[in-house]
Amino acid sequence: MRLLQFLVCCCLPAFLTLVGNAQTISLPEILKLGIEHNLSIQSLSLEQKNLDKKATWLSAGALPDIALRSDLNQSSSNLRQSFANGLEVEQNGVSSRGISAGADLQWVVFDGLGMFFRFKTLKQESKTKAIQLQVEIEQQILTLANSFFKARNLQQKMKIFNALLKSQKNQINLAQKKVEAGILPRQTLLQLSIEYNKNKMLWIDIQDQFKQSLIELEEKIGFSARISEVDSLIPPALLEFPNASEKSPDFSSAPQILELKSQAEALKFNLQSTKSRRYPTLTLNSTFQFAQSDNSAGFSLFNQSFGPSVGIGFRMPLLGRSQIQNALRDASVSLSLNNLAQQNLNRLLNLNHQLAKQRFFSLQLQFELASSNQQLSQENMALTESAFEQGRLSLEAMLMAQQSWLETLISLEDIRKRILETVLEENNRLGSLSKKLSWEQ
Repeated sequence: MRLLQFLVCCCLPAFLTLVGNAQTISLPEILKLGIEHNLSIQSLSLEQKNLDKKATWLSAGALPDIALRSDLNQSSSNLRQSFANGLEVEQNGVSSRGISAGADLQWVVFDGLGMFFRFKTLKQESKTKAIQLQVEIEQQILTLANSFFKARNLQQKMKIFNALLKSQKNQINLAQKKVEAGILPRQTLLQLSIEYNKNKMLWIDIQDQFKQSLIELEEKIGFSARISEVDSLIPPALLEFPNASEKSPDFSSAPQILELKSQAEALKFNLQSTKSRRYPTLTLNSTFQFAQSDNSAGFSLFNQSFGPSVGIGFRMPLLGRSQIQNALRDASVSLSLNNLAQQNLNRLLNLNHQLAKQRFFSLQLQFELASSNQQLSQENMALTESAFEQGRLSLEAMLMAQQSWLETLISLEDIRKRILETVLEENNRLGSLSKKLSWEQ
C-alpha cells in the first residue's frame, strides 16, 4: 500500500511524545552533558589538578627550608647561696628574664641529584593522572554513545511498527466495510485483527524498552527535562572503520599504552631517585640569632648576643646499602614487567583490531544485502496488499509479505547498531572517540 511507503519514509514524531517538558536530544549534547555531570571524571580532574600543583621544586626538596623561632622566659625565685669563704647570701624575689629570636635556614645542596628525579617523578605522576582522566573520558563517551544508539535503535523500530500498524488499521477498516457489504468473509476480518493485536503488543514492548533507555540516558547526563526522542542522524565518522587500510596499525597513542608508558617513566625516575640515595648528602645550615637575658642576682646582671652562624653538614650512608639494593632490584623488576605488559597489550590490541575489522566488513556486506532485501520486500508488500484488496491473493500471502517486510527492516536496524558498536569500540581502543565525535564542541 502506498500509504505504508509514505509512512516509512517520513518521520513520525507524534507517536514519541511523552508527558511533560519533552524534547529531542542529539549525540553531541548527550556527550557534553554526560561528561560534565560524571562524578568519576570530576574526581579524576580534581586529583590531576592537585598533583599538578604539588609538582614543584619545593615538594621535591630542592629549595631551602626556612624557619623563624622565638622564646620568652621569665621567672621569680628565692635565692640562698653559700660560698667557700664562709659567706652566705640570701635573697628573696630574684627575677630573671630571657628573650631569644632567630631564623634558621637548612638547604640540601647535593643529594646525588635525587631532588631533580623527585621533581620529575612528581611531574610524571601528574601526567599519568591526566592520561587516566582521558581514558575515563573515552570510556564514558563509549558508554554514552552505546546508550544513545540503543535508544535510537528502539526508536527506529517503533517507527517501523507504527507504520505497519497504521497500514493494518486501514486494512481492518476496509475489511470491515467489505464484511458489512457481504463481499468478504468475517474470518478474514478476524485474522487481520489478530495480526494487528500481535504487532500492537510487540510495539508496546518496544515502546517500554525505549522509554527505559531514555530514562537511563537522563540519569547518565543529569538531565532535568524529559527526553522524548533522540536525533536519528549518525555522525559520518562512525560509518568508517578506523585504520582499515593498515595491516598492523600504530597503537602508540592508545590510552592503555599511554598509561603504561607514563607509569614506566615514573618508574625510571623513581629508580634514579633510589640510586641517588647511595651518594653523600651535603646540607648548608645557617642561623641568625638574637638573645638577651637579665638577672637581678649574680655577677652577670645583663647578657645580650646576636649574629649569624653558618655550617655545612655531610652525611654518607654506610649500613643501609642493602635496603637500597633491594629497592633498586624491585624497581628494575617493575620496569621489566611494565615492558612485558606493553608488548602483550600491543599484541592484544592488534588481534582485537583484526577481529573487529573482519566483523565490520562482514556486517557491511550483511547491511548491503539487508538494504536490498528491504527494497524488494517493500515493493513485494505493496504489490501483495494491492492484489489482496482486489481479491487476487489470499490473506496468508499478504500477511507473509508484511511479516517479511517487518523482519527485513528490523534486521537492517540491528545490523546498523552492531556496525556502530564495532566502530565505537575500536575508536575507544585507539583513544580517538573524543576526536571523532568532537564532544567538546
